[in-house]
Amino acid sequence: MRKRKRKRPARRLPALLCCALAGVLALTACSAGQDRGSERAPAKPPGAGVPAGTNGATPPALDWRPCGGGFRCTEAAVPLDYRAPHGKRITLPLIMRPAEDRAHVTGPLFVNYGGPGTPGVGMLRKQGPKYPEQLRRHFDLLAFDPRGTGPNTPHCAPGAQAPQGPPGSARFWATATSTGRACAQDPLLDHASSANTARDMDLIRQAARAERISYLGYSYGTYLGAVYANMFPSHVRAMTFDGTLDLVANSTGRPGTRDQPVDVRAGVADAQRAQLDQFLTACAKAAGACPFAAGGDPKRKWTELVTALGRDGRSAGLFERVFSDLETGAPMWTYLAKTLERTYRSVRPGETGEQRTASVRDPYVPSHSAGFLAVQCVDSDIPQRKSRYPELARRAGTHDPAFGASAVYDMAQCVGWPGKDEDRYQGPWNAHLAAPVLIINNRYDPATPLPNAESTAGELDRARVLVVDGAGHTSLNVHSACASNAMAAYFTGLKPPPSGTTCPPDYRPFS
Repeated sequence: MRKRKRKRPARRLPALLCCALAGVLALTACSAGQDRGSERAPAKPPGAGVPAGTNGATPPALDWRPCGGGFRCTEAAVPLDYRAPHGKRITLPLIMRPAEDRAHVTGPLFVNYGGPGTPGVGMLRKQGPKYPEQLRRHFDLLAFDPRGTGPNTPHCAPGAQAPQGPPGSARFWATATSTGRACAQDPLLDHASSANTARDMDLIRQAARAERISYLGYSYGTYLGAVYANMFPSHVRAMTFDGTLDLVANSTGRPGTRDQPVDVRAGVADAQRAQLDQFLTACAKAAGACPFAAGGDPKRKWTELVTALGRDGRSAGLFERVFSDLETGAPMWTYLAKTLERTYRSVRPGETGEQRTASVRDPYVPSHSAGFLAVQCVDSDIPQRKSRYPELARRAGTHDPAFGASAVYDMAQCVGWPGKDEDRYQGPWNAHLAAPVLIINNRYDPATPLPNAESTAGELDRARVLVVDGAGHTSLNVHSACASNAMAAYFTGLKPPPSGTTCPPDYRPFS
């Protein structure tokens, strides 16, 4: 679902906003007066008392200046705490690529690249010139470094470690929770929710004098976009979600799943296995073009490899590489095949004759950055009882030895997390929007599975799902000209493609 500090590329990579301006984001925008507030208050957990909208905070003054490559940069000062809207402020870096056709500017198109914890400024510099011509010509492409990134990365004392030792052991929990202890004194931790980033976005909207925005979010950016859409529905023009989280699974979970870790609720292990099966099938068909097909059936060799590594307790390093290459998708399959073949030869499992794969003794457990955790640990309900995790992992590992236990322990660093943002958003998710949300999802996305996109389409007021018949996480890894053109047509004409639309990826594996 989001971006791991590879560890798992963008959960979770795996947003764009576009608005109608009164005077096109005046390259030197100024304050737009007081907030008119949200049309409806977010759902409130008991006793939370979440303030609606931006609570009367003053919009920042945006002093845009050239910063190289045709981009313009500025900073936006926003409240640390929207319950004290005129108190301490934090500064968010912003970047914009002005629309090329200055006589026909539709508005700003904000982009969030996921994570949580991915800075937007550097990513827009890299990706901005690659967007479809229609978007580059008619939209001011705009991104910012959200809370938890850039100058607002949590300040942590020495002592933070990646999870170490056998998962579920005393050493594992001591190291997994060390980041929370090291960062506990930073006041940002109580104000890092996606809801507060959505409030930041709305202040920027006001500063830009835009009545409505359009938005493109990648991976975690889809969750942020949905939070904004439901807190400020009348200020949304159009939204595209690319690599979509299941909104309910990411926040609270449905009844019967609320005691499960986030990635278990989202079915991430099943999605990883589904893409691996596609890889192994394509490898077998490619024969000589796929190194892992040498000497036998790739599926049999994978089973033998996992069995051998499960016995020896040497699997975590390989699975980390497998997870990373699955997220990057088909363009990495040749490299993945080389890694698997090299490992297979070093292990030399041979013909074991076993029908079942041995349990993996040391599942790969990712380590997340403090910026990722600052947002994820307050946005999501995370099971806190450490004693439950070994049994959950045992059951998941029986179902899928390679991926199951990793999904259970993925958010272990959130157990005992010291931050608690009372203003986080937990639903409902179906506020009425002016246009349907366009959801783009790869058929075999191992981080944000296609069933998540389908669930989110049902959770929103209205949405259309476009499926790319590719493998990998978001269109940033699996480009499709067909999907890209559909997105551009939607943003410019506000007409999403028909239900059931599918698009081919531009890259074919082992080609």
